[in-house]
Amino acid sequence: MKFKILLYILGKKLIKKAGKDADFKKKVSEKNCVVQIKTADNSKGRYYTFSNGSITSTGGIADNPAVSLTWKDAATAFDAMKSGKTMEALQNGSLKLEGDGATALWFAGIAKEAK
Repeated sequence: MKFKILLYILGKKLIKKAGKDADFKKKVSEKNCVVQIKTADNSKGRYYTFSNGSITSTGGIADNPAVSLTWKDAATAFDAMKSGKTMEALQNGSLKLEGDGATALWFAGIAKEAK
């Protein structure tokens, strides 16, 4: 449950920041894509749709995301995301990246800035 709430809050922060910060909105406008964050078993997830500078956040699993950040499980995801240890999770295999790496890096940058 904590993982789902964390993803929901991330979506709210992204949307709020894009509405208040012109520089951030410009960065968000750089790509039109869908970014998925989910568990490996697809039981929990949320995807973020970026379209011409607007952002939507939707619970569930996207049909065809540009990139998917797939976590081993929800507890590991929550702990790593909360503590800022996502790079460590990538290195130890708890987090797998599927799809466009450049989009993943772009998303990581805007997610960090939205916090």
